[in-house]
Amino acid sequence: MQDVSLLLTDSVGLVVAGLIVIPTAIFFTLRRAFPPIDEGLVPRGERAIRVSLTAVAAVASILVLFLLADLLTDFGAWAAPSVARLSFIATFVETLGDILAAIITVVTALITTGVAIQLAGRFAAFLRQRLPEGVRKAVAVPVAGLAGGVLAAILMQGIAWLYQLSDPVTTIWIPGAIGAVIGLALAIRSLRKDAIGVGLSLYFLSRTVFNALRSIEPLIMVIVFAVWVGLGPFAGSLALATHTIAALAKLYSEQVESILPGPVEAVKASGATRLQTISYAVLPQVIPPYISFTLYRWDINVRMSTIIGFGGGGGIGFLLQQNIRLLNYQAASVNMLAIAIVVASMDYLSARIRERIV
Repeated sequence: MQDVSLLLTDSVGLVVAGLIVIPTAIFFTLRRAFPPIDEGLVPRGERAIRVSLTAVAAVASILVLFLLADLLTDFGAWAAPSVARLSFIATFVETLGDILAAIITVVTALITTGVAIQLAGRFAAFLRQRLPEGVRKAVAVPVAGLAGGVLAAILMQGIAWLYQLSDPVTTIWIPGAIGAVIGLALAIRSLRKDAIGVGLSLYFLSRTVFNALRSIEPLIMVIVFAVWVGLGPFAGSLALATHTIAALAKLYSEQVESILPGPVEAVKASGATRLQTISYAVLPQVIPPYISFTLYRWDINVRMSTIIGFGGGGGIGFLLQQNIRLLNYQAASVNMLAIAIVVASMDYLSARIRERIV
């Protein structure tokens, strides 16, 4: 996917045309895949067509994001020397493109993994309905051991990449064997229990990851990212983005869990599909608090960006630290005044947005 985007980004005109044409095609593709009214039972062939169109739209959306990231990066690099007084805006645009490109790769990998897990879960449910109980147990135990070994090997590969370990015995075989033993033990223990849904497993796994990320302060994260990508605003942006995603994920999930069941049951009783239930019963209840949480987190990030600068994250906080160390208190007072004005302006702006939208 990235090679295709690099091929298209040789010409700015092609990039701009792609950013106009491809989203338009995605819109009409999704309209075909999700018609406003479903009349009765959808035939199997029609369902296959809708799934295929949805997959094509997803791939095209990823391509659009890659093109947008490349356009932002190139525009920021081109505009920085052209507008000397506003070079910080061009640098911000370039950094935003780099962040978007990095996030797209990670999100694409996570989405692909989730789709693969979902397909594997459906295939397992299909086999469970058709195979005898003895055969199911005989197949489940070695498969669980294999899954545990593969998961442990993948985790160890990540650690090996961080610490530059190259011994395959240490990074693959030993963790794989330990993970296989743990997987076998868990499989044998849960043979007589009910099956655990894939969605519930993903829920607890993602919640554990987000809790771990949220427990790390952004000031600590910026030190790690500064070692990784160097000092500057990019490291600070990564630290704030990581902590913001973890914090908002908790708030969003809790809001979904606390929605009123009445509208959901009413929409389901009218014969709506799952997508229609989410669109007409869940989203209207969660969008207003989502906007409030996002704006509140925006205020926090504006204030936190100053502290991030003291840890090497760039921005006005870094300038304030330099002026204080150089005993240039006049410039430091100007920096503090600018910080106060920006924070007050952001607070007023977010309050106005909440009044209009929420």
